[in-house]
Amino acid sequence: MKQYKAVVFDLFNTVALWRPDRMPIFEWRGKTSHSTMGLLQEAVEQQVTEASFEAFVDSLTKANDELVIRREREMREIPSIERFMLALTKLGYLATPETSRIARMLSLLHMEQLAKAVEVPVAHIDFLARLRTRYPIGLLSNFDHGPTVRRILKRDRVSSYFDPIVISDEHGWRKPHANIFLDTLAMLSANPETVLYVGDSVVDDVLGARGAGLDVAWINARAQQLPDEIPPPDYEVTAIPALSTLLLPE
Repeated sequence: MKQYKAVVFDLFNTVALWRPDRMPIFEWRGKTSHSTMGLLQEAVEQQVTEASFEAFVDSLTKANDELVIRREREMREIPSIERFMLALTKLGYLATPETSRIARMLSLLHMEQLAKAVEVPVAHIDFLARLRTRYPIGLLSNFDHGPTVRRILKRDRVSSYFDPIVISDEHGWRKPHANIFLDTLAMLSANPETVLYVGDSVVDDVLGARGAGLDVAWINARAQQLPDEIPPPDYEVTAIPALSTLLLPE
């Protein structure tokens, strides 16, 4: 069995899990969903006085769609505030300090609610506590607001387990770009072949880590079929504690 010198984890749906039922209920055009928009509506109606709430939702949706394409093409992170700024400018707002203030406020409210809908399960915390006694462990996450990632890790008492903590919002590049993986390895003073990367995303994690030369453990909680064009991971498990047999043998 291969011996590793360090382990690097993805965050969302790997170390931490989404709990969408903790999001506010949002009813929109005949459909009901769990969304931060259920929390943002009052603030939007108070702050975005030049347009209706309906127009704002449409504008934010268009901004999201536009930025998803841009992020996938450029593999650069776009901070959360820029999404809200783009939505406001699409409504006709000028790029002024006041518009920036509104965008920042809405972004922070959005992030506050997202953080409540994420948790690191106790079983994951226990596994990480044992793992860090054997290996240096790092965290590498795509997310558009670094302070929210750090708040979640601190709140759930695991921030001290990871060194380094690399977040795309702070780094600039996004997974699957090789640079963000290689820079993380440099912080660990480790070569790719000595590090195991653990993540759930087929493209960002499996393909990205493979492209940077790392072995990969794929978190496949829903028994998905791996696309033909994606190289197979070295390991496949449903949750990170299942890596105990590999990384923490008796």
